Amino acid sequence: MAAKKKGPGKGRGPSSRPASPAKRTTVPKPPAPKATAPRPPAAGTPSGAPKPAATTPKASGSKATGAGLPATPATSSGTATSAGATKSAAPGPPAPAAKSTGGAKMATPAKSAGAGKAAGGPKSPAAATKPASARKAGAVSKQVAPGKGGTTRTTPTRQERLAAAEAARRRQRIRNKALLAGGVALLIFVVGFVITSDRKERNRQAAQFTTASCTFDRTSDPDDGPGRNHTPTPNYKVNPPAGGNHTPQAAPAGIYTDANLPIDGQIVHAMEHGYVVFWYRPDLDEQSLAQLRDLANRHARDVLMVPRPSIDVPVAATAWHARILCRGLEVGTFERFVDTFVNKGPEKVAH
Repeated sequence: MAAKKKGPGKGRGPSSRPASPAKRTTVPKPPAPKATAPRPPAAGTPSGAPKPAATTPKASGSKATGAGLPATPATSSGTATSAGATKSAAPGPPAPAAKSTGGAKMATPAKSAGAGKAAGGPKSPAAATKPASARKAGAVSKQVAPGKGGTTRTTPTRQERLAAAEAARRRQRIRNKALLAGGVALLIFVVGFVITSDRKERNRQAAQFTTASCTFDRTSDPDDGPGRNHTPTPNYKVNPPAGGNHTPQAAPAGIYTDANLPIDGQIVHAMEHGYVVFWYRPDLDEQSLAQLRDLANRHARDVLMVPRPSIDVPVAATAWHARILCRGLEVGTFERFVDTFVNKGPEKVAH
C-alpha cells in the first residue's frame, strides 16, 4: 500500500523548522592588515584616553543572500548569517577586539610604554614623563660614566695612579728647585748686603778717623780664629799689633810703664776681649802725654795705655783689627775711636 504523503504541517501543526536559505554563500577571508605603529595622540587628547578598537573590514565581493538582502558582517566563524536574520548592534562602548578564528585580525592599541620602542616610533608623552620608580619597581637609577663597556669606574686604574704619582713627584721637584733657588738668592742677597754694609761702614770710619794728622787702617796679623788662636810665644809683623794669635792670658785695663809692661801677646788678647789700647813713644811731648793720660783715666775700665818706642808715629790707638796712626795727639779723634770700637772684639767680656 502506497504511503500517503503528508502535507506540510498536516497533523504536526505549523512547522518549527526555520526556512533554510536558498544558498549559503561563504564570505572570503580578507587579507590580514599590516601592523602599523600607533600614531602619537593628537594635541589636546589625554595621554591615558583609550583608543577605539579597529572595526572588522567588510568582505569585498560577497554575494547578496536571499532575495536582495544586504550582506551581513562576518561572524567569528567567517560565515554569513541566515537570510533575513539581521541583528542590530546594541549601542554601548566598543568591545575589546578578539582574535577571530578565520577572519581578519583586529589591530589592538599598542602599549604606551613599549609600542614606540618596538615599532621604532616616538615614545609617548606618558612614558617620557613617568618617573624611574614607576618604570621598574625597586630599580635604582645609576648614571653610567662613559667608558669601555658602559661600566661605571669608581677607582682610578693603575696607569692613572702611576701617572698621578709621577706628576706629584715632578711638582715636588719643581718646588724643591724653586725653594733652593730662592734660598741661594736670599743667601747671596744677605751676604752681599753684609759685605756692602761693612764696606760702607769701613769707608765711613776711614773718613771719620782720617784727619790732618791721623790715618785709619785695618791692618793686623792673621789668626786662627777664636778658641784656636792661643799660643805661648806669638810674633807680630804689624807694629803696633791690632790682632792675631796671642797668649792664653789677657792683660787688664790700666796705665802701664816700662816697669810693669805686659807682653804683646797679652795686650792683643785684651783687644780680642774688646779693649782699646793707647800706644805712645817715650819722646811724646809732656802736654800730649798728660792729655792722653787723662783720656785713659776717663775710660779706665776699657783702655790700656802702653809705651812703645818702636812705633813710627808719636801716638797711636788700636782695637781688634782697627788702627789710627797719628803724628800728633787729637783728643777728639781718640775719643771717637774709643766710643766706636770699645767692646767690639770677637770675645766680648763685661768690663
